[in-house]
Amino acid sequence: MKKVIKKTKEYTYSLVPELISASDLQRKSGKILRMLKDSTQPYFIVKNNKPTGVIVGINEYERLKKIQEEWEWADTIAAIKDGEKALKEGTIKKLDGSIYDLWKSLQDKNDD
Repeated sequence: MKKVIKKTKEYTYSLVPELISASDLQRKSGKILRMLKDSTQPYFIVKNNKPTGVIVGINEYERLKKIQEEWEWADTIAAIKDGEKALKEGTIKKLDGSIYDLWKSLQDKNDD
């Protein structure tokens, strides 16, 4: 089932990043830190109208790190399952020689 997103004014504004100039970051750091406290919105730091960094609140950072770790674990588990499947199917080949020898043989095959 496809999730339908209503195109509301609030949704449209959420697509536009919040911009903070580098000079405002210096002058108004206290106010900016208060804004970040409970915010899930990233704030883009711009200098000379070019993005130079992004700041997020600590709760949002921790949430993003958790998601990253979950994805990394999912990738690791998928790689292990692929390896177990290949082992059962007998499609894993023994590596004879060094990694360099393997790399060189693959390069030679690509040159053909």
